[in-house]
Amino acid sequence: MTPETSAFERIKAYLLAEIDSGRLAPGSRIPSENELARRFQVVRMTANRAVVDLAKDGILRRTKGLGTFVSERRYESTLVEIRSIDTEIEASGCRYSARVLDHRTILADAAIADAVALPPGSKVFSTKLVHLADGIPLQLERRYVNPQAAPGYINQDFTAITPTAYLLKVVPLLRAEYRIRAESASPDTAAALAIAAGDPDLVLWRRTWQATRAVTVAELHHPASRFTFSGSF
Repeated sequence: MTPETSAFERIKAYLLAEIDSGRLAPGSRIPSENELARRFQVVRMTANRAVVDLAKDGILRRTKGLGTFVSERRYESTLVEIRSIDTEIEASGCRYSARVLDHRTILADAAIADAVALPPGSKVFSTKLVHLADGIPLQLERRYVNPQAAPGYINQDFTAITPTAYLLKVVPLLRAEYRIRAESASPDTAAALAIAAGDPDLVLWRRTWQATRAVTVAELHHPASRFTFSGSF
């Protein structure tokens, strides 16, 4: 092993240790390549090689003119089965919490009525929540529920149980429809997810059915920098 290779590995090991310890938190800027070169008494090219290598692995994120940052944690959601967001967050080792923004009964307009397969003007349960991982917003959930399918939905405390977990418990869901799109976050969505207006927003639209009756339709917004969808068949 040459001295240059040894220094390259030591710089990588140093940065990884700083990230693992939390001293370099997700989103924080790492020392510049010049600073790393001085610290390890090597040429800047060696420091650059270590930083580029970690960036290729997705551990660091380089932004021209601003510097190099620790990549934010990306959460995965599977499309093969319907799972509650709290289960996915806790499986990643983070603490789940929820903030309820809206929880009420409304009269469905034409679009909402069509989504839940009810006549316009029908009563529909409406909820809007933000799901958080270690206090960081990960998902904005807008949901409408057919009261005929889940009459007890309106009485639930959705800081104690997620809407998905409750519906999976009380309603046998036989099929689901999905649509995924990417869009620029609206000001309201951005505020809820703690991102900038116009930032990439991954949106999952999902409708679930009990036999021939629509149970719920949900629109789930995610900051693209912190979330990805995955699946296998």
